[in-house]
Amino acid sequence: MAKVIVFHFTDKGKLPKLNSAELNDIMNRLYKELKKHPNVKFNGTFVDENGRGICDWDAPDALVVSEIIKKVLGAPPADGTAVVNRVL
Repeated sequence: MAKVIVFHFTDKGKLPKLNSAELNDIMNRLYKELKKHPNVKFNGTFVDENGRGICDWDAPDALVVSEIIKKVLGAPPADGTAVVNRVL
């Protein structure tokens, strides 16, 4: 299992401000898709006040995360994904 980070840093990739209904809709679609991928875990999205941030996943590889995001949101991550290793 790999630690996969999705980046949201550029103007194109920043996360828009969403209301609670919009966030719930995305989460419901995400959890529905994750049922098809028992080997993938979504750990959360973390953003600052400007919409820059990361999404934290545990998955076999970055490609499966990108595919899930494309199915749920209609587009792959704008700022890409990376498999990272813990060093501290």
